[in-house]
Amino acid sequence: MNLTAKQLFKATGESMGLKSIQGKTSLKLKRIAAFQNCKKGDLVFVPDAIVLEQVVSQGASAIVIPQKLQPQAEKFNDQVAILTSTNLKLSHAKIKLKYADHDYNQNGWHNIHKSATIHDSVKLPKDVNIGPNVVIEKGVKLGNGCHLMANVVIEHNAVIGNNVRIHPASIIGWDCVIGNDCIIMSNTVIGGEGFGFAQDEQFNHHRIPQTGNVVIGNRVSIGANSTIDRGTYGTTSIGDGCIFDNLCHIAHNVTFGENCIAVSGFLCAGSSVIGNRVVASGGTMIKDHVEICDDVYLMHRAGVIKNITTPGMYAGGPALPMKEYTKNNAIYNRLGELRQQVIALEKLMKEKS
Repeated sequence: MNLTAKQLFKATGESMGLKSIQGKTSLKLKRIAAFQNCKKGDLVFVPDAIVLEQVVSQGASAIVIPQKLQPQAEKFNDQVAILTSTNLKLSHAKIKLKYADHDYNQNGWHNIHKSATIHDSVKLPKDVNIGPNVVIEKGVKLGNGCHLMANVVIEHNAVIGNNVRIHPASIIGWDCVIGNDCIIMSNTVIGGEGFGFAQDEQFNHHRIPQTGNVVIGNRVSIGANSTIDRGTYGTTSIGDGCIFDNLCHIAHNVTFGENCIAVSGFLCAGSSVIGNRVVASGGTMIKDHVEICDDVYLMHRAGVIKNITTPGMYAGGPALPMKEYTKNNAIYNRLGELRQQVIALEKLMKEKS
């Protein structure tokens, strides 16, 4: 980063949520820093009035503030450049992504490492980066600007979109499709075998071949050590803009809508249908063949065992509407007290009889 606050505002402006700029706009910016240890030359994102005072006292050159802080910030016009944002977290994400993201091309070798194994049928765009021991099987289509890190395996006939980053030791299964601008973190398996078995009279297990695939939309992020199983016949589908934390599992033939969030420990059984903008907190579990409508929030390790048809917040296992869950919890916390009251009433009734 090597520009003034004024240049930053001019280059980004409304596209990154910045509404206005004031103060010492000619100050040079060298890096984006956390408010705890910022200094001269730093751009800092300031969430509240306490942090505002701290950051200015530490000598930061520019601050990005929410609109509500503008009146308090104006007194520092002669000390710092002040950029006002309509959405502070969004501005943080977009500005840091543009100016301070890690450069994954600093790996110390040319675009294609000599240890990579790439089938002759694969046509590599000039701007891809292929790490050590990567395996790309026949018929794979790889988009522009992709970065495949060490030990990644792309199985035959998979299709990878543009600007996809796949972290070490991840596997993209045969016939699977990954959209544009996706991130797949380490040790993740996309398109592994779905869990399909039949049992005979002696309870021996017989594998049902899983011959479908996985189709992942654009701008999807999948955390480390996650698994998305291929369909038995059809497709396991993940919509555009979904984000998954580490340690998530999605079984065969599941369908996700767009812009969903699943936090670590999320488990979804087969053939379930998840709507748009569904948010699942850590430890959420969804039963097979369940349908969840749009705009549902699953909280407190929710266990979903039946369809959810009304948007809103649900919690607990089995999942209940938040109001009902909270009421039941309040009763549960008093069970010991209620038990003692029942015992006392029984004793009183026996004495009277």
